[in-house]
Amino acid sequence: MKPSHYNYILSKDSKSYWYNGVSHKFFTLPIELGDKIKPLICNPEILKESAPSFYQKLVDNEFIIDDNVDEIEVIRKRNLETIHSKDYFLVILPTLNCNYKCWYCIQNHIPSMMSQETITRIKKHIDYMIDERNITSLHIEWFGGEPFMYFKQVIAPISEYAIEKCDKAKIPFLNSATTNGYFLSSDKIKDLKRLKFSGFQITLDGDKGNHDKVKFQNGCDSAFVHTLGNIDKILSALKDMNIVLRINYTHKTLTNKIVSQINEYISPENRKQLTITPKKVWQESVDKNFQSSTISILDEFNDYGYNAARMEIVDNFVPCYANREYYNAINYNGGVVKCTACNDLYESNPPGQLQEDGKIEWKNNFDKLYQEESYENPKCLNCKYLPVCMGICPRDHARKRNYCKMDAQDSNIETSLIDFIEHCK
Repeated sequence: MKPSHYNYILSKDSKSYWYNGVSHKFFTLPIELGDKIKPLICNPEILKESAPSFYQKLVDNEFIIDDNVDEIEVIRKRNLETIHSKDYFLVILPTLNCNYKCWYCIQNHIPSMMSQETITRIKKHIDYMIDERNITSLHIEWFGGEPFMYFKQVIAPISEYAIEKCDKAKIPFLNSATTNGYFLSSDKIKDLKRLKFSGFQITLDGDKGNHDKVKFQNGCDSAFVHTLGNIDKILSALKDMNIVLRINYTHKTLTNKIVSQINEYISPENRKQLTITPKKVWQESVDKNFQSSTISILDEFNDYGYNAARMEIVDNFVPCYANREYYNAINYNGGVVKCTACNDLYESNPPGQLQEDGKIEWKNNFDKLYQEESYENPKCLNCKYLPVCMGICPRDHARKRNYCKMDAQDSNIETSLIDFIEHCK
């Protein structure tokens, strides 16, 4: 027996934090005990003799593994299993237009709406994926632009068709959306339930003052108040609904003031359905010292009953859902892409095209580029944190870029792991 190469044994104050990157199992010990046992993990037989029950716990959770286990091969195998899993994740963009014009947004908001012809092709695509590709589940994520600008025209008819088709095929169906929340008014609640929506990702841009400077339109006194009001009504009516409240921030716009402001509009009984996740806008420079500020804010959100996303640990062995074979994003015009955060959406000749029979035709095996293993390079393969990261963006890998994505984040991975373990339920 031998210790896993991917054991992260960290210390803070009075505790020792243990996390294994392959099994994603973790626990804590008093620091004196952790410091005593830590060197013994390199001598499993001694540990087995002196503390057999703890030794077995380490074996069961893959902190100690058989001598013949090649963990890189284990990671490769699990990566391929996820890439080729038949749980289908389909992103659909009813439009590239939006009712807001956020300064940091990467998208060009083109006046547009999905045509009936493209809707028909998407329905045939769902038929094809279920009947011929034998997918095991279907998750539709609505994206844009602002997808709820065309709820009745696009979202409802495709969702109704998908639900009926999945019910007949006896496979699970999931509906979700990334939206700014402006159009999620109470009159849509019954439809959201009928169409099996289970989650949303909705963005705030810092506190009320900052948010309303970024998002505004005629007839709305405060986009901040309007959006949080919609969220609270949905959570009150739909108790199985979960919403990720993403807070896009710069180092100047994220302060503890936002907690009390959100509390003003989200009822205490609804807060457990809301997960807070801060995201630095891509234009902002890296500041590793800022992590303490985000942790402080997340701690306060936890104290008031919200969930808080502590760290984006990769636990499915792919760096991005775009890595997966059974993931596609269909644009309003029938163009198909793998990445919605790039200019492929605006190409007059996109990399993929949805055909009349519902199949996707890719140029030059474009989709296969995204299935390549972006971690297959010396830097990643030698990195202790490989299984909780899994390499760079598949699009960047396809373009022959090479970097460490941890360098672009405000967070330190060891601090993040400790924070995650401390707050994981």
